[in-house]
Amino acid sequence: MTKTLLSEVAYAMEAPECLLPHLPYLLQDLPSLSGGEDDVLEMLREVGFPNGGTVLDLGCGRGDIAIRVARAFDAKVTGVDGHPPFIEIARQSAKEAGLGHRCSFIAADLREPLAQSARYDAVLMIAIGPLLGDSAKTVSMLRAVVRDGGWIIIGDGYLEDGLPPTADYEAYPAQEAMEAGLTESGDAIVARRIQSPAISRFNDLALETIPKRAAALTERHPELKEEIEQYVARQIEEVALMDGPVVPALWAIQKTGA
Repeated sequence: MTKTLLSEVAYAMEAPECLLPHLPYLLQDLPSLSGGEDDVLEMLREVGFPNGGTVLDLGCGRGDIAIRVARAFDAKVTGVDGHPPFIEIARQSAKEAGLGHRCSFIAADLREPLAQSARYDAVLMIAIGPLLGDSAKTVSMLRAVVRDGGWIIIGDGYLEDGLPPTADYEAYPAQEAMEAGLTESGDAIVARRIQSPAISRFNDLALETIPKRAAALTERHPELKEEIEQYVARQIEEVALMDGPVVPALWAIQKTGA
């Protein structure tokens, strides 16, 4: 892994680089890395995703969502993530689920597939943040690998109306600006989920389990005490943002032929 990719994975996971090898341990109690797996499945059903379709899951993590999509739709799913330990877990999980033939997991920079000519029925980018740029830039890159009429599923968030951006949540635009960017290429938002109860339940579980795992990890690695404490504090801050000024959301954008 290059230094740049390592730093980007750390940024996306809100963790110092030295903790990346320990994230599978810290996050092992969570059913996914985003909490959005049920919402993604429901949204794909809502928009009419076809049985046997093809999916590209960017920032797939441990493959939690990818495996469930493969099972629910008999889909062929390609998952890409920059953190090799997560990819190892994803491959093993798919094998144990009897879906190894439906799921392909690749340890790579998630931008690499965007330069290829594959045309998927849907591309997922859930809880990755502005790694590809703002919402307009992100969609312009993702739509390049989606067939006409296919879907881009993005999980992110926006700032509550009337709140000025600050350093604490500078990456989040207001809803109007966010959705204007999502449709700037001429595509249409065909489904959305706002403040899903599933995300709140996921956040509650994260606040319950991560500090416990962090305490155990600190006993085993006292030299990482400061970094572990910073990571836990960051998770608490992020949950507070999602319970306050930042509204978590999931969008389905259908690509036009333009």
